Amino acid sequence: MYKESMINLFVVLVGSLGVAFSSMVWAKNPNMAVSKRDSNGDGKVSFDEWDKPEFVFNKIDLNGDGYLTAQEFAKKWGIPMPGGSSLGNSIADAGSLDESDTVIADVHMHPMSQSPIEQLTWMNRNGVKWAGLGSMSKFKRENFSAVMKQRYIAFGGQGDMHRIYTQYGLADIEDENNKIFQSMMHELEQQFENGEIKGVGEIFANNRTTNPKPSMRRKTRIDAPTYRAILDLVEKYGGAMSMHVQWDSDSIEQLGVLADHNPNGNIIWAHCGNDGSAYEVRKVLKSHLNIYCDLSARSRPKLSDWVVNKRPQAEIFTSYNLNSGWRDLIEEMPDRFMVGTDTKGGSKYDKNIRNIRNGLLANLSQETAEKVAYKNAQKLFDLH
Repeated sequence: MYKESMINLFVVLVGSLGVAFSSMVWAKNPNMAVSKRDSNGDGKVSFDEWDKPEFVFNKIDLNGDGYLTAQEFAKKWGIPMPGGSSLGNSIADAGSLDESDTVIADVHMHPMSQSPIEQLTWMNRNGVKWAGLGSMSKFKRENFSAVMKQRYIAFGGQGDMHRIYTQYGLADIEDENNKIFQSMMHELEQQFENGEIKGVGEIFANNRTTNPKPSMRRKTRIDAPTYRAILDLVEKYGGAMSMHVQWDSDSIEQLGVLADHNPNGNIIWAHCGNDGSAYEVRKVLKSHLNIYCDLSARSRPKLSDWVVNKRPQAEIFTSYNLNSGWRDLIEEMPDRFMVGTDTKGGSKYDKNIRNIRNGLLANLSQETAEKVAYKNAQKLFDLH
Protein backbone atom coordinates (compact mmCIF):
# COMPACT_ATOMS: atom_id res chain seq x y z
CA MET A 1 0.00 0.00 0.00
CA TYR A 2 2.82 2.36 0.97
CA LYS A 3 4.70 1.51 -2.26
CA GLU A 4 1.57 2.18 -4.37
CA SER A 5 1.04 5.55 -2.65
CA MET A 6 4.64 6.55 -3.30
CA ILE A 7 4.26 5.65 -7.00
CA ASN A 8 1.08 7.71 -7.27
CA LEU A 9 2.80 10.63 -5.56
CA PHE A 10 5.72 10.38 -7.98
CA VAL A 11 3.35 10.40 -10.99
CA VAL A 12 1.57 13.48 -9.65
CA LEU A 13 4.88 15.27 -9.03
CA VAL A 14 6.17 14.45 -12.51
CA GLY A 15 2.91 15.62 -14.04
CA SER A 16 3.03 18.84 -12.06
CA LEU A 17 6.63 19.46 -13.06
CA GLY A 18 5.69 18.83 -16.69
CA VAL A 19 2.89 21.39 -16.50
CA ALA A 20 5.18 23.88 -14.77
CA PHE A 21 7.93 23.30 -17.30
CA SER A 22 5.59 23.69 -20.28
CA SER A 23 4.14 26.86 -18.74
CA MET A 24 7.63 28.24 -18.18
CA VAL A 25 8.61 27.50 -21.79
CA TRP A 26 5.38 29.07 -23.07
CA ALA A 27 5.88 32.13 -20.84
CA LYS A 28 9.34 32.77 -22.26
CA ASN A 29 8.45 32.32 -25.92
CA PRO A 30 7.50 35.79 -27.25
CA ASN A 31 5.95 34.52 -30.48
CA MET A 32 3.85 31.95 -28.64
CA ALA A 33 2.83 34.49 -26.01
CA VAL A 34 1.26 36.49 -28.83
CA SER A 35 -0.15 33.66 -30.96
CA LYS A 36 -1.90 31.96 -28.01
CA ARG A 37 -3.91 35.13 -27.34
CA ASP A 38 -4.20 36.67 -30.82
CA SER A 39 -7.83 35.84 -31.60
CA ASN A 40 -8.22 38.16 -34.63
CA GLY A 41 -4.96 37.27 -36.36
CA ASP A 42 -3.46 40.76 -36.51
CA GLY A 43 -0.13 39.63 -35.06
CA LYS A 44 -0.45 41.37 -31.69
CA VAL A 45 -2.45 41.27 -28.46
CA SER A 46 -5.06 43.92 -27.66
CA PHE A 47 -6.38 44.45 -24.15
CA ASP A 48 -9.60 42.69 -25.18
CA GLU A 49 -7.51 39.57 -25.88
CA TRP A 50 -5.48 39.86 -22.66
CA ASP A 51 -6.04 37.28 -19.91
CA LYS A 52 -4.10 38.82 -17.03
CA PRO A 53 -4.38 42.01 -14.89
CA GLU A 54 -4.31 45.38 -16.62
CA PHE A 55 -1.16 46.54 -14.81
CA VAL A 56 0.76 43.59 -16.30
CA PHE A 57 -0.47 44.54 -19.77
CA ASN A 58 0.69 48.13 -19.24
CA LYS A 59 4.14 47.02 -18.11
CA ILE A 60 4.65 44.97 -21.28
CA ASP A 61 3.16 47.64 -23.58
CA LEU A 62 6.45 49.54 -23.78
CA ASN A 63 5.35 52.05 -26.42
CA GLY A 64 1.89 52.60 -24.93
CA ASP A 65 0.04 51.97 -28.20
CA GLY A 66 -2.49 49.60 -26.62
CA TYR A 67 -1.08 46.43 -28.19
CA LEU A 68 1.49 43.83 -27.15
CA THR A 69 3.93 42.51 -29.74
CA ALA A 70 6.40 39.64 -29.60
CA GLN A 71 9.22 42.17 -29.49
CA GLU A 72 7.73 43.82 -26.41
CA PHE A 73 7.40 40.48 -24.61
CA ALA A 74 11.05 39.73 -25.43
CA LYS A 75 12.24 43.14 -24.20
CA LYS A 76 10.23 42.89 -20.99
CA TRP A 77 11.64 39.44 -20.25
CA GLY A 78 15.16 40.49 -21.19
CA ILE A 79 15.59 37.69 -23.73
CA PRO A 80 16.43 37.70 -27.46
CA MET A 81 13.72 37.00 -29.98
CA PRO A 82 13.80 33.38 -31.25
CA GLY A 83 15.55 33.01 -34.57
CA GLY A 84 19.01 34.41 -33.94
CA SER A 85 20.52 37.17 -36.06
CA SER A 86 17.54 37.35 -38.42
CA LEU A 87 15.77 39.09 -35.56
CA GLY A 88 18.64 41.41 -34.68
CA ASN A 89 18.51 45.13 -34.24
CA SER A 90 20.80 46.09 -37.13
CA ILE A 91 19.95 46.21 -40.82
CA ALA A 92 23.32 44.56 -41.41
CA ASP A 93 21.95 41.45 -39.68
CA ALA A 94 19.47 41.05 -42.56
CA GLY A 95 22.26 40.39 -45.07
CA SER A 96 22.33 41.77 -48.59
CA LEU A 97 19.75 41.53 -51.35
CA ASP A 98 20.26 38.55 -53.64
CA GLU A 99 19.86 39.98 -57.15
CA SER A 100 21.15 36.91 -58.99
CA ASP A 101 17.66 36.40 -60.41
CA THR A 102 14.83 38.78 -61.35
CA VAL A 103 13.95 40.85 -58.30
CA ILE A 104 10.41 40.68 -56.93
CA ALA A 105 7.97 43.20 -55.48
CA ASP A 106 5.77 41.47 -52.90
CA VAL A 107 2.60 43.60 -52.87
CA HIS A 108 0.78 41.54 -50.24
CA MET A 109 3.02 41.38 -47.19
CA HIS A 110 1.39 42.36 -43.89
CA PRO A 111 3.64 43.34 -40.97
CA MET A 112 2.56 40.78 -38.39
CA SER A 113 4.59 39.25 -35.55
CA GLN A 114 7.85 39.49 -37.53
CA SER A 115 10.22 42.39 -36.97
CA PRO A 116 11.34 44.65 -39.85
CA ILE A 117 14.83 43.11 -39.69
CA GLU A 118 13.36 39.64 -39.87
CA GLN A 119 11.25 40.66 -42.87
CA LEU A 120 14.31 42.13 -44.60
CA THR A 121 16.18 38.88 -43.94
CA TRP A 122 13.47 36.87 -45.69
CA MET A 123 13.38 39.34 -48.56
CA ASN A 124 17.12 39.58 -49.07
CA ARG A 125 17.71 35.85 -49.29
CA ASN A 126 14.81 35.48 -51.76
CA GLY A 127 15.58 38.42 -54.04
CA VAL A 128 12.54 40.43 -52.94
CA LYS A 129 13.44 44.10 -53.30
CA TRP A 130 10.17 45.64 -52.09
CA ALA A 131 7.30 44.35 -49.95
CA GLY A 132 4.33 45.70 -48.11
CA LEU A 133 0.65 46.40 -47.63
CA GLY A 134 -1.48 47.45 -44.67
CA SER A 135 -0.99 46.85 -40.98
CA MET A 136 -3.59 46.72 -38.23
CA SER A 137 -1.37 49.02 -36.17
CA LYS A 138 -0.16 52.48 -37.21
CA PHE A 139 2.83 52.01 -34.90
CA LYS A 140 3.75 48.75 -36.65
CA ARG A 141 3.56 50.43 -40.06
CA GLU A 142 5.70 53.34 -38.92
CA ASN A 143 8.24 50.96 -37.40
CA PHE A 144 8.56 49.02 -40.65
CA SER A 145 8.82 52.25 -42.64
CA ALA A 146 11.55 53.60 -40.36
CA VAL A 147 13.68 50.46 -40.72
CA MET A 148 12.92 49.28 -44.27
CA LYS A 149 12.57 52.79 -45.73
CA GLN A 150 11.92 52.75 -49.51
CA ARG A 151 11.78 48.96 -49.55
CA TYR A 152 8.52 48.97 -47.59
CA ILE A 153 5.32 49.66 -49.55
CA ALA A 154 3.27 51.31 -46.81
CA PHE A 155 -0.54 51.30 -46.84
CA GLY A 156 -2.82 52.89 -44.26
CA GLY A 157 -6.40 52.49 -43.10
CA GLN A 158 -6.63 48.73 -42.60
CA GLY A 159 -6.73 48.86 -38.80
CA ASP A 160 -9.22 51.74 -38.75
CA MET A 161 -11.66 49.98 -41.07
CA HIS A 162 -11.46 46.84 -38.95
CA ARG A 163 -12.02 48.91 -35.80
CA ILE A 164 -15.21 50.38 -37.30
CA TYR A 165 -16.45 46.84 -37.90
CA THR A 166 -15.62 45.55 -34.42
CA GLN A 167 -16.92 48.61 -32.55
CA TYR A 168 -19.95 49.62 -34.60
CA GLY A 169 -20.89 46.75 -36.89
CA LEU A 170 -21.30 46.02 -40.57
CA ALA A 171 -23.47 48.98 -41.57
CA ASP A 172 -21.01 51.55 -40.28
CA ILE A 173 -18.27 50.31 -42.60
CA GLU A 174 -20.41 51.74 -45.39
CA ASP A 175 -21.24 54.98 -43.53
CA GLU A 176 -19.00 57.87 -44.58
CA ASN A 177 -20.28 59.88 -41.60
CA ASN A 178 -18.85 57.44 -39.06
CA LYS A 179 -16.49 59.39 -36.77
CA ILE A 180 -13.66 56.86 -37.02
CA PHE A 181 -13.95 56.88 -40.81
CA GLN A 182 -13.87 60.67 -41.00
CA SER A 183 -10.85 60.82 -38.70
CA MET A 184 -9.15 58.08 -40.73
CA MET A 185 -9.69 59.94 -44.01
CA HIS A 186 -8.18 63.09 -42.53
CA GLU A 187 -5.12 61.17 -41.33
CA LEU A 188 -4.74 59.32 -44.62
CA GLU A 189 -4.73 62.57 -46.57
CA GLN A 190 -1.97 63.93 -44.33
CA GLN A 191 0.00 60.70 -44.73
CA PHE A 192 -0.32 60.87 -48.52
CA GLU A 193 0.80 64.49 -48.51
CA ASN A 194 3.82 63.62 -46.36
CA GLY A 195 4.74 60.68 -48.60
CA GLU A 196 4.25 58.22 -45.74
CA ILE A 197 1.92 55.82 -47.58
CA LYS A 198 1.38 54.50 -51.11
CA GLY A 199 -2.22 53.39 -50.69
CA VAL A 200 -5.12 52.27 -48.50
CA GLY A 201 -5.95 48.72 -47.44
CA GLU A 202 -6.14 45.78 -47.44
CA ILE A 203 -9.86 46.45 -47.08
CA PHE A 204 -11.91 43.38 -46.17
CA ALA A 205 -14.89 44.26 -48.34
CA ASN A 206 -16.05 40.67 -48.83
CA ASN A 207 -14.18 37.86 -47.12
CA ARG A 208 -17.24 36.11 -45.75
CA THR A 209 -15.81 32.59 -46.29
CA THR A 210 -12.16 33.26 -47.17
CA ASN A 211 -10.74 34.17 -43.78
CA PRO A 212 -9.89 31.43 -41.27
CA LYS A 213 -11.01 33.60 -38.35
CA PRO A 214 -14.78 34.13 -38.05
CA SER A 215 -14.23 37.45 -36.24
CA MET A 216 -12.55 38.85 -39.36
CA ARG A 217 -15.21 37.76 -41.86
CA ARG A 218 -17.71 40.19 -43.38
CA LYS A 219 -19.53 41.08 -46.56
CA THR A 220 -20.23 44.71 -47.43
CA ARG A 221 -21.43 46.61 -50.47
CA ILE A 222 -18.34 47.02 -52.63
CA ASP A 223 -19.64 50.28 -54.09
CA ALA A 224 -20.45 51.77 -50.65
CA PRO A 225 -19.94 55.54 -50.09
CA THR A 226 -16.91 54.87 -47.88
CA TYR A 227 -15.14 52.88 -50.59
CA ARG A 228 -15.95 55.54 -53.19
CA ALA A 229 -14.41 58.17 -50.93
CA ILE A 230 -11.27 56.07 -50.49
CA LEU A 231 -10.98 55.54 -54.24
CA ASP A 232 -11.25 59.30 -54.81
CA LEU A 233 -8.53 59.88 -52.21
CA VAL A 234 -6.05 57.42 -53.71
CA GLU A 235 -6.72 58.83 -57.18
CA LYS A 236 -5.96 62.34 -55.89
CA TYR A 237 -2.50 61.24 -54.71
CA GLY A 238 -1.70 58.67 -57.40
CA GLY A 239 -1.94 55.73 -55.00
CA ALA A 240 -4.05 52.59 -54.92
CA MET A 241 -6.59 50.84 -52.73
CA SER A 242 -6.29 47.12 -52.02
CA MET A 243 -9.62 45.31 -51.67
CA HIS A 244 -10.38 41.75 -50.64
CA VAL A 245 -13.43 40.86 -52.75
CA GLN A 246 -14.15 37.16 -53.06
CA TRP A 247 -16.10 35.78 -56.00
CA ASP A 248 -19.78 36.45 -55.25
CA SER A 249 -21.71 37.59 -58.31
CA ASP A 250 -23.29 40.60 -56.56
CA SER A 251 -19.92 41.69 -55.14
CA ILE A 252 -18.25 41.44 -58.54
CA GLU A 253 -21.00 43.56 -60.07
CA GLN A 254 -20.54 46.15 -57.31
CA LEU A 255 -16.77 46.09 -57.83
CA GLY A 256 -17.41 47.17 -61.41
CA VAL A 257 -19.66 50.00 -60.21
CA LEU A 258 -16.94 51.17 -57.84
CA ALA A 259 -14.30 51.06 -60.57
CA ASP A 260 -16.54 53.10 -62.88
CA HIS A 261 -17.13 55.66 -60.13
CA ASN A 262 -13.57 56.90 -60.66
CA PRO A 263 -11.86 55.28 -63.67
CA ASN A 264 -8.59 57.00 -62.78
CA GLY A 265 -8.49 55.50 -59.30
CA ASN A 266 -6.38 52.35 -59.00
CA ILE A 267 -7.89 49.25 -57.38
CA ILE A 268 -5.72 46.27 -56.46
CA TRP A 269 -7.95 43.23 -56.34
CA ALA A 270 -6.40 41.21 -53.52
CA HIS A 271 -6.06 37.50 -54.33
CA CYS A 272 -7.62 38.20 -57.73
CA GLY A 273 -11.08 37.14 -56.60
CA ASN A 274 -9.85 34.23 -54.44
CA ASP A 275 -11.32 31.47 -56.60
CA GLY A 276 -12.52 33.23 -59.74
CA SER A 277 -11.58 31.51 -63.00
CA ALA A 278 -9.37 33.03 -65.67
CA TYR A 279 -12.43 33.36 -67.91
CA GLU A 280 -14.37 35.28 -65.23
CA VAL A 281 -11.45 37.50 -64.24
CA ARG A 282 -10.74 38.36 -67.89
CA LYS A 283 -14.24 39.86 -68.23
CA VAL A 284 -13.71 42.07 -65.18
CA LEU A 285 -10.28 43.30 -66.26
CA LYS A 286 -11.41 44.00 -69.82
CA SER A 287 -14.36 46.05 -68.61
CA HIS A 288 -12.45 48.04 -65.97
CA LEU A 289 -8.95 49.19 -66.85
CA ASN A 290 -8.24 50.52 -63.34
CA ILE A 291 -8.43 47.10 -61.66
CA TYR A 292 -5.17 45.20 -61.08
CA CYS A 293 -4.79 41.62 -59.89
CA ASP A 294 -2.71 40.65 -56.86
CA LEU A 295 -1.97 36.92 -57.21
CA SER A 296 -1.30 36.22 -53.53
CA ALA A 297 -3.16 33.30 -51.93
CA ARG A 298 -3.65 31.65 -55.33
CA SER A 299 -0.94 29.06 -54.66
CA ARG A 300 0.61 27.05 -51.85
CA PRO A 301 1.73 27.33 -49.10
CA LYS A 302 -0.84 30.06 -48.41
CA LEU A 303 -3.44 27.68 -49.82
CA SER A 304 -3.57 24.61 -47.62
CA ASP A 305 -4.19 21.11 -48.94
CA TRP A 306 -7.66 21.26 -47.39
CA VAL A 307 -8.53 24.47 -49.25
CA VAL A 308 -7.19 23.19 -52.57
CA ASN A 309 -9.17 19.96 -52.20
CA LYS A 310 -12.32 21.94 -51.44
CA ARG A 311 -11.76 24.75 -53.97
CA PRO A 312 -9.28 23.46 -56.59
CA GLN A 313 -9.99 26.46 -58.86
CA ALA A 314 -8.32 28.69 -56.25
CA GLU A 315 -4.87 27.31 -57.12
CA ILE A 316 -3.48 29.08 -60.20
CA PHE A 317 0.08 27.78 -60.06
CA THR A 318 2.04 25.08 -58.26
CA SER A 319 5.74 24.68 -57.51
CA TYR A 320 6.40 23.94 -61.19
CA ASN A 321 3.26 24.51 -63.27
CA LEU A 322 0.95 27.38 -64.29
CA ASN A 323 -2.68 26.82 -65.28
CA SER A 324 -2.86 27.26 -69.07
CA GLY A 325 -5.94 29.48 -68.95
CA TRP A 326 -4.27 31.80 -66.50
CA ARG A 327 -1.04 31.82 -68.51
CA ASP A 328 -2.97 32.97 -71.56
CA LEU A 329 -4.75 35.67 -69.55
CA ILE A 330 -1.56 37.02 -67.95
CA GLU A 331 0.24 37.07 -71.31
CA GLU A 332 -2.76 38.86 -72.83
CA MET A 333 -2.80 41.50 -70.07
CA PRO A 334 0.77 41.59 -68.74
CA ASP A 335 0.39 45.07 -67.22
CA ARG A 336 -2.42 44.07 -64.86
CA PHE A 337 -0.85 41.44 -62.58
CA MET A 338 1.42 41.51 -59.55
CA VAL A 339 2.62 38.95 -57.00
CA GLY A 340 2.33 38.69 -53.24
CA THR A 341 2.96 36.22 -50.44
CA ASP A 342 0.51 36.88 -47.56
CA THR A 343 2.28 34.22 -45.50
CA LYS A 344 3.57 34.05 -41.93
CA GLY A 345 6.98 32.71 -41.04
CA GLY A 346 10.32 32.60 -42.84
CA SER A 347 10.10 29.03 -44.13
CA LYS A 348 6.68 29.61 -45.69
CA TYR A 349 7.92 32.88 -47.16
CA ASP A 350 10.85 31.05 -48.78
CA LYS A 351 8.56 28.37 -50.21
CA ASN A 352 6.06 30.93 -51.50
CA ILE A 353 8.74 32.88 -53.36
CA ARG A 354 10.17 29.63 -54.81
CA ASN A 355 6.71 28.73 -56.09
CA ILE A 356 6.27 32.21 -57.58
CA ARG A 357 9.59 31.88 -59.40
CA ASN A 358 9.33 28.25 -60.52
CA GLY A 359 5.60 27.83 -60.99
CA LEU A 360 4.47 31.27 -62.19
CA LEU A 361 7.32 33.40 -63.57
CA ALA A 362 9.21 30.50 -65.19
CA ASN A 363 6.14 29.68 -67.27
CA LEU A 364 5.71 33.21 -68.65
CA SER A 365 7.64 34.99 -71.36
CA GLN A 366 10.60 36.94 -70.01
CA GLU A 367 9.03 40.33 -70.73
CA THR A 368 5.76 39.38 -69.02
CA ALA A 369 7.56 37.70 -66.10
CA GLU A 370 9.51 40.88 -65.36
CA LYS A 371 6.34 42.98 -65.42
CA VAL A 372 4.52 40.62 -63.07
CA ALA A 373 7.54 40.16 -60.80
CA TYR A 374 8.23 43.84 -60.15
CA LYS A 375 7.79 46.30 -63.03
CA ASN A 376 4.02 46.71 -62.68
CA ALA A 377 4.34 47.37 -58.95
CA GLN A 378 7.33 49.62 -59.55
CA LYS A 379 5.29 51.75 -61.93
CA LEU A 380 2.11 51.78 -59.85
CA PHE A 381 3.84 52.69 -56.58
CA ASP A 382 6.81 54.68 -57.95
CA LEU A 383 9.30 52.28 -56.33
CA HIS A 384 13.03 53.01 -56.42
